[in-house]
Amino acid sequence: TDCSPYQHWQSYLVYFSAMKIHQPGHITRIASGCEGEDKAAMEKWFQEHIQGMSSRFHLHMTPHFSGVQNEKGETIGDYKFFNKPFGLKHWMEHSDHFSLQQIDDIVILIDPDMILTRPIIGDFSNDVDTLIAKIRQPHILGRRVEHGLPFAQTYGFGAQWERLDLDAIAGPESPAKLVDKMTGRLHYAVGPPYLATVQDMYQIAIKWSEFVPLVHKQYPNLLAEMFAFSIAAAHLELKHQIIDSLMVSDAEINGGEGWPLVDKIPNEKTCSFAKNYAGDNEYVLPSVLHMCQRYSVGNDWFFGKRRFPKDFFQCDHPLLEEPPDNLATAFNFKKPPNAPEPTELTPKFVNRESFMICYLTAVANEAATFFKRQACKSGSINLKKSLKMVQLFDNYKNGSQEEENN
Repeated sequence: TDCSPYQHWQSYLVYFSAMKIHQPGHITRIASGCEGEDKAAMEKWFQEHIQGMSSRFHLHMTPHFSGVQNEKGETIGDYKFFNKPFGLKHWMEHSDHFSLQQIDDIVILIDPDMILTRPIIGDFSNDVDTLIAKIRQPHILGRRVEHGLPFAQTYGFGAQWERLDLDAIAGPESPAKLVDKMTGRLHYAVGPPYLATVQDMYQIAIKWSEFVPLVHKQYPNLLAEMFAFSIAAAHLELKHQIIDSLMVSDAEINGGEGWPLVDKIPNEKTCSFAKNYAGDNEYVLPSVLHMCQRYSVGNDWFFGKRRFPKDFFQCDHPLLEEPPDNLATAFNFKKPPNAPEPTELTPKFVNRESFMICYLTAVANEAATFFKRQACKSGSINLKKSLKMVQLFDNYKNGSQEEENN
């Protein structure tokens, strides 16, 4: 993460979800670029509000890495995603609770906007909760993370990184140049969650950090750091076993994510199940919910991380109003705030949108309630579920959902 309030509340949700689902191992927030009063405030917050969750939870502070430099070493821009490879490498080299000598341990790297729903471990041998795309099933490399076999979530960019000048990035003799499009798609179209042994992840971190400025120079766009990861892995000849079910994010996607697990939940049960999920086995969920999209049902029900109140974890801040249990059957359309017209939804896609809204709303409220009961005086706690996220938009008109649904 960086040091912004925007990623601060997300990180609290990661810690809370890890505590809730009993994620094994150590959980570390790698925060880059925090200085002076901001650094002191973050360390104080961690000690007061995170450390009590578990002695296995940690905070690792790193220098600022996001500056874009020219050939003269002058800073000419900012690319915040440099923090990911450089922050990972810094943590692996300077952590106070971890050693590079623990080569057999597994490192799992996720983004701050990923909510854990069940423990992530290095074993993917259970076909009930592990989804692998049909195109990859004849090419399965293994079912467990081990040296030489990292795992990761499917991402849909294929082998686009092969279009870059790999000579300039990885050198003319790099094995990355020998990767054909099919191999790139089968084993290197990856994103977080990433899983690898310490030995492999450190080698990736070194090359990822080396390559990412060169990739960004050619491709100064959002996916530059992800392309750099793929090139680093290909350069090291570390083919990944790619899994679909580590994540869901885009409710409208037709493949490549863990949505088939969610699709098994009947629409009439979806919202109630999501709001009350406690790790039971009635329906298996993807490992993380990546809240990188906007989710909407009807006119009034919405969840979007960029509109989430940055001061949500405060004693007097209201909780979110929770959707009705019949959300996935009450509407057949969505009209997100600022959308000019409603969009019709099939039952499958209204079910997915409802699942994300109901789960994310409920876990945010649960985390805020936990925070308040730990940190606030009894008379100052606001547990009223009275805030709809759509109310944070200027053009919201309360009650319009019933008019359009009739």
